[in-house]
Amino acid sequence: MSDDRTIERSARAWLELGPTQAPHHAVEAALRTIETTSQERDLRIPWRFPTMNPLTRVAVLVTIAIVAVGAGMYLMRSDASTVGPHASPSATALPSVHLAEHPPFADGTYVGRAIKVSDIIAMINSTSYLSASEKANLLTAPFAQPDKSTFNAYFELIDRAYAIGFRIDGVSEVDSRATASFLDAHTLLLQENLLGGPLETRVGITVDGNTVTMTLLSHETPSGSATDRFLGELLYGSGPFVRQT
Repeated sequence: MSDDRTIERSARAWLELGPTQAPHHAVEAALRTIETTSQERDLRIPWRFPTMNPLTRVAVLVTIAIVAVGAGMYLMRSDASTVGPHASPSATALPSVHLAEHPPFADGTYVGRAIKVSDIIAMINSTSYLSASEKANLLTAPFAQPDKSTFNAYFELIDRAYAIGFRIDGVSEVDSRATASFLDAHTLLLQENLLGGPLETRVGITVDGNTVTMTLLSHETPSGSATDRFLGELLYGSGPFVRQT
């Protein structure tokens, strides 16, 4: 029968080799040692281990090694199961937007019909969902100045980069920029990233040659802004938009 030092030296040599499976004789020796070593229970659990006798130290050492080898083999098996063409059953794919195969109209700048600034001022004053303060705020905008005469909305589309704005007496101002995607031949999806988060606008479109008519289907606004809603309805409702050549 081996003495304490022999068992300890064998255990340490086995650990240094980096095994993948615990030897049977080491396991049996550790189990025999654990069975014959008296155990104490104490309600006060020390924050560090007390001094151990050689047999107990060997038993703990081998037990830790067995646990470590088992955990390593389990992790290796888990990693291996993720390799290969088969996806994890619990993985969920992010929803994707189905896009039209071909854009229904060409890139370019499209300008809407001319609207009198005086008519826009009347629209602001007669819109029921605007509060008095919101109307007062809109009446300070460039498109609602009584000394101006003509308003034209316009949009630009260049390789999915979309911008919409307006021209007041020929002077252009961009209102917003977004990424454009055509869901089908009659629906345009605009995705705009703001500091408060992404916003989406869906626009119904009718194309006739170089002319595009737009109908606002849904329009997300920052914090449900009524003034932004009014401006969206004004811009998209100012068609038909004719492509400039």
